[in-house]
Amino acid sequence: MVENNLKCLNELKNELKDLENRLRYLEAIYSNSEELENIYMFVRVDMRAKNIDTLSVLLNEMFSFMYANNAYSHIELDTEYNLTVYRKDGTPLEPKLLSGGERAIFNLVLRCAIYRLLSLGFGGDQADGLPPMILDEPTVFLDRGHIRQLLQLIDMMRNIGVGQIIVVSHDESLIDSADHIFQVEKDPLTNMSSIIRL
Repeated sequence: MVENNLKCLNELKNELKDLENRLRYLEAIYSNSEELENIYMFVRVDMRAKNIDTLSVLLNEMFSFMYANNAYSHIELDTEYNLTVYRKDGTPLEPKLLSGGERAIFNLVLRCAIYRLLSLGFGGDQADGLPPMILDEPTVFLDRGHIRQLLQLIDMMRNIGVGQIIVVSHDESLIDSADHIFQVEKDPLTNMSSIIRL
């Protein structure tokens, strides 16, 4: 009986050593994960600040291109990505107070600025490294003058290295300026769509 108790005691001692080793291992992993989490939080805050700064610069660059000689001077982007538009006299204006056409232009400018920011992670402004840019019905709410500016904006995006811009539109002026035209037709009988290259 004593021998059995000694044998059980030795087994328990070995098990305790294994558990102590496991505890040290888990404590080391926990310590490393805490360190990684702190590094991640620091990098995240740093990257967010850099992204906001870069996006703000790109946004105002695109904004100046589209809104030269108009009533607005610049856009301010805060740390929560909220936009404030400033009039030429310096008074702030929330984007929701803009007209439909102005909001459409601001959305285009914001989308192009975000695209340019994201494209920096795809190899900079090299055409072969950038994903396609897609604009879906970008002329809604735009007058003829702003449609001409949109065409210039598309040319500007090409010039910075966007290799492929896909525009979905019914607007003839956009269609006429396209390099390649695809027409989508829907059969009223079968409700099936087909794509024809023109």
